[in-house]
Amino acid sequence: MSLPTHPEEIWEHIREWPFAVLGFVTVDNEARAAGVMYVVDNKKLYVLTGPDTWKVRHLRANPNVSVTVTVQRIPIRIRQVPPAVITFTGKAEVKATEDIGEQVRRRLLRGYDEDIGPTCVIEIEPVGRFVTYGIGVPIPMMRRPDKALAGFRSAEDTHFGRPM
Repeated sequence: MSLPTHPEEIWEHIREWPFAVLGFVTVDNEARAAGVMYVVDNKKLYVLTGPDTWKVRHLRANPNVSVTVTVQRIPIRIRQVPPAVITFTGKAEVKATEDIGEQVRRRLLRGYDEDIGPTCVIEIEPVGRFVTYGIGVPIPMMRRPDKALAGFRSAEDTHFGRPM
């Protein structure tokens, strides 16, 4: 196993593990985070939520976010080995559920055909760099930050794979 050398390797993990921690700043300028389930389409993340949630209120005021995707590398938790993660910054846009594609909407609803109440969608586009920890390294190396940490531009580019 080796560190990822191209962002598509990172996207494979992001598509496979549809849970993330979404970080944002409140209207009172306080840092907050929320766990979210997402789907990926065209290298953007989509989160289904209610239009009156506190996440939506804060994201409408400040669209700058951080996203951290946890990647399960081992089936059990071992205290001495941290979880693998992918983290990046992005821009969030709150959209009406009707304004996203039918396929993405169906995937977000996850089989719920019944009325689930009013919804909207948070679309997140990565900006800047992906930073990974523990992706593409042997599990024992995850205890060594100098061996387990790497960074990549999130947009297609020929200069990927440079360690942080």
